[in-house]
Amino acid sequence: MQQNRFYIVLLIVLLIVVLITSCNKDFLNRIPLDQQTEATSFKTYENFKTYAWGLYDLFDGYGQGAILNTATFLFEEANSDNICNTASLNSNPWAYQLVTIPSSGGDWDFSFIRRVNIMLDNIDQSAMSPSEKDHWKSVGYAFRSARYMQLLSEFGDVPWLEHVVKDNDKDILYGQRTARDTVAQNILNNLLWAETHINPKGDGANTVNVHVVRALISRFGLSEGTWRKYHGLGNAEQYLQACSTASAKLAADFPVLLPDYDQIFNSEDLAGKAGIILYRSYAAGQNLHGIQRYLRTSEWYFDLTKDAVESYLCQDGKPVSTSDVYDGDHSMYNEFRHRDRRLYLTVLPPYKVFTTTDATGNVVTSQNTVFWKYTDIAADREYMDTMTTISSPGYKRLPYLQWAGNVMRTSPHFRKFNEGQGFAVSQLGYYFYKFYNYTTDATGFVNTTDAPIFRIEEALLNYAEASYELGKFDQALADQTINKIRRRVNMPGMIIAGIDGSFDTNRDQDVEPVLWEIRRERRVELMGEGFRFNDLRRWKKGNYLNKQQTGLWVDNTQYGNKLTISGGSSEGYVEYNTTPLDWLEYYYLYPLPKDQLVLNKNLAQNPDWK
Repeated sequence: MQQNRFYIVLLIVLLIVVLITSCNKDFLNRIPLDQQTEATSFKTYENFKTYAWGLYDLFDGYGQGAILNTATFLFEEANSDNICNTASLNSNPWAYQLVTIPSSGGDWDFSFIRRVNIMLDNIDQSAMSPSEKDHWKSVGYAFRSARYMQLLSEFGDVPWLEHVVKDNDKDILYGQRTARDTVAQNILNNLLWAETHINPKGDGANTVNVHVVRALISRFGLSEGTWRKYHGLGNAEQYLQACSTASAKLAADFPVLLPDYDQIFNSEDLAGKAGIILYRSYAAGQNLHGIQRYLRTSEWYFDLTKDAVESYLCQDGKPVSTSDVYDGDHSMYNEFRHRDRRLYLTVLPPYKVFTTTDATGNVVTSQNTVFWKYTDIAADREYMDTMTTISSPGYKRLPYLQWAGNVMRTSPHFRKFNEGQGFAVSQLGYYFYKFYNYTTDATGFVNTTDAPIFRIEEALLNYAEASYELGKFDQALADQTINKIRRRVNMPGMIIAGIDGSFDTNRDQDVEPVLWEIRRERRVELMGEGFRFNDLRRWKKGNYLNKQQTGLWVDNTQYGNKLTISGGSSEGYVEYNTTPLDWLEYYYLYPLPKDQLVLNKNLAQNPDWK
């Protein structure tokens, strides 16, 4: 009897459940009321705008807070022949054949692509107008293309993910890589579509707009076009022409450059500054970085190489190999004299002062103080006077100051011979200080100088190089691009008719003289900004890393014989690293991580990686 009652009750409960579910067929598909979902988050224009703010983190600028390594462009530059990262010997893994297949990571990461695709997949069913939908699709295409540009450059073939990948998309999750031709064409098609459908003004100041899209086309077109040309892939002209067209539009829309090169990198606010297309904004109490703090400590390990320093022209417009005003390199004072002023704004120039304990000039050489006075030698203040002239906002002043305001007595200032001053020390003598700002508080990780992401000078350089590769570079175009940049720093213009095989006797003989000078201008203008390593890869010039990188010429007896000199003599060029090994041809593409090859048997490793 009791058992029968139990079954009757159970039957009634089951009938009730069936009735409820039959009346609410979509019960399991209902949107939770206590949390946001895609269906509730992507309805209005403002929803998409709010979501897109997080995508701007793709552009890391100067990093954030005390984490210097988030400023990835510095470490990219240190992979090249421009900068030595002197934190440890043989720290350029590509030059010393230290690159190995990573167990995981290695930038084989599509999480950002997924984030963008979440937004793109929700546009059509939103409540926005057709033009608003086109705008946000354009913004999504811009961000997705920017990330795919990085992946394509590093790995070549990569999976093209048009939509969010779901758990049951086995053919995608375990599929092969998409051919480079397809990925590159998709990137270009997306960007060209975005150019004509985005709200030209974006979503307000300093947002992705038509100019940012064109800057991406300019950068990608040059990168992919030259990669295809020098790596023998074909179809280079399409990409080079896209670069040229977009760059020409940017040149017309941004006719004015910032008058001071230093302002680009050391301004507290880049809003409205001439030639700035997009920047990362830093503001007190919201978004901070510590790059200038590191610059004023012993923890800054970035030096320019002698090869990079020699790329700066002399003030007569000629290279050091043929200039009549070059004073030689057996003294840093001589080496820096009569040079492109961008050198003085990038590498700490030579000087010497006395530091004192008070304002009366009593000399004390055993400690750092905030007081200083000139020496009796005129040359010791030559570049101190130069900096007051060329750094019009006062961002670069000498003597160099530590984060706490202590004065550095002398430059060059070697780590192995630091005279008791343990900050702003260098291994090669060419201390990279492009982001040093005399006027900015560096007592902590509180720096608020803005970081440029896209600026017109890059587009002008892209325009010049793409035009040359297309056979369209002439004097008129040189005047519109390279000479416009040079005028800002009071350098003579490029005269194409005067550039032949004898113009620079140090030229790579496999590169045509005019193209060599175009590449030189790119190297100098963008020095230390993270472009050089990828430039060498797309030009197929990885062999430039085979050169032994050196620093200043010194008399080692003046430094207690503590420095390492080429050939082991008492006078010569400072060395830091050992002789590099030969560039490996398969280094042009990065290796896929091991775990991905294990998870997906249809993925193939890039050639020759073992």
